[in-house]
Order: sequence, then structure tokens, then C-alpha cells
Amino acid sequence: MNREQAITEAFVGLTDTVADDVDPLTLLRRLVDHCVHLTGMDAAGVMLANARGRLQSAVVTEERVEVTEMFQAQVDEGPCIDAYNTGDPVHAADLAADEERWPVFTPLARAAGFAAAHSFPLQVREQTIGALNLLARTPTSLSEQDVRLLEALVHTATTSVLTWSRELLRPYDIVTRTQATLSAKAILDIAAGMLAATAPLTPAEAGQRLRTYAASQHLRPADVAEDLVRRRLTPATVLARTP
Repeated sequence: MNREQAITEAFVGLTDTVADDVDPLTLLRRLVDHCVHLTGMDAAGVMLANARGRLQSAVVTEERVEVTEMFQAQVDEGPCIDAYNTGDPVHAADLAADEERWPVFTPLARAAGFAAAHSFPLQVREQTIGALNLLARTPTSLSEQDVRLLEALVHTATTSVLTWSRELLRPYDIVTRTQATLSAKAILDIAAGMLAATAPLTPAEAGQRLRTYAASQHLRPADVAEDLVRRRLTPATVLARTP
């Protein structure tokens, strides 16, 4: 399997939330496995925040990762802690140079055999629920391409975990969800038509203007469309905010 196929397989696996043998831990296990397989890192783990906001190890690719995660939680320092607290990725390509940064965690991580660490926050709607921890046995940097890929994998896995349901989809549920999707599409089409009637736009151009406005306001296109149809938002407002 080449890299392109491996990346496709990763995203397909992380979005499979309806199979009988899938649960949140299975999805997170797939995440850490794919992250190791697709990068130059040697091990990975995910820490999730408990009800008190403290990080706990959820899944790891090897036992030594869980040990380093326990260290981070106990001493309240390390790349995972920083990624969780700041909501930004944290990179330490060479832990030997980071003893001042994490004076307790770094010697423990190096004693466990790791020389590099990279962490990414797990976030949904700007709420951080945990962090991905990537470790390497030798000093290792991540390329910009790897960073973008890892961020996409983390986002996909986090969304899948939070939308997973214990209840199996019944035929009626599938029909209901399909109908809801079609209804949302119908509202989007109506809203695009309203924009096209207001300005000299084709339906496709109007749909793009709606999506651009939604992105600029950090809203879902479906919500913008519903606001337009229900007259809570005017076409002029949407068109004025987009080129």
C-alpha cells in the first residue's frame, strides 16, 4: 500500500462509526496507529480530560507511552499538558534541548527511551477534550505536510468519537437521517435561490457565496440557509460580507 492509499485508509477507518465492533476507544486506537504509520514517529497515545479537567491516558501504542503520559499528568508538565492547556500543537524535536522547558518530565521521558515529542490538542467547537502524544526514540522533526495531516486526522477522529452512539442504527434511523440530509439540502437550495434572485448570480455562485459567508462567521452553511429562509437573515447581509 502506497502513502496515498494509506492516508485514504486512515480517514475511512476514522469515520466508520456504525460498524458493530467500533467504539470510541477503537477509533482512538486507529488514530494512534495511523499517526505512527504515516509519520516518522515511533509511538503514540491519546490523553482525555476527565470530569475534573485532568488528563488521563486513554489509548497507547506501547506501554512506555502510557508511562510518559502518567508522568505528565502527575507532574502537570510536558507537551501533552501544554497542548491541552493552550489549544495549540506543541513540538519538541529534541528533548535534550528542553530540560529547562519541562525540568521534571524531560528526564523521565528520556529515561523511558524517547528523544522527541510532539502533541496536538483534541478539540471540538473550540473546546479541548484531550491531546494526542507522539514520541520518537531519536530526535525527530515533523514536516509541515505531516503537521497538516496529523491535524486533519485528529479532527476527524475527535468528531467521530463524539458522534459515536452505542445504539445500532435501525432501518428507520437510517431513513430519518437520510431524509434530514435531503431536507437540509432543500433549504440550502432555497437559500441559494434567494441570493441568486437578489444579485446577478447563478445558483452555483449563490451557493458558494453562502458557504463563504458561513465560513467567515464560523457558522454551518445549513444554519445560514435556515436563517435566510426564516427571514432571520437578509440576502443583502450575506452578499455584503462576501466578495
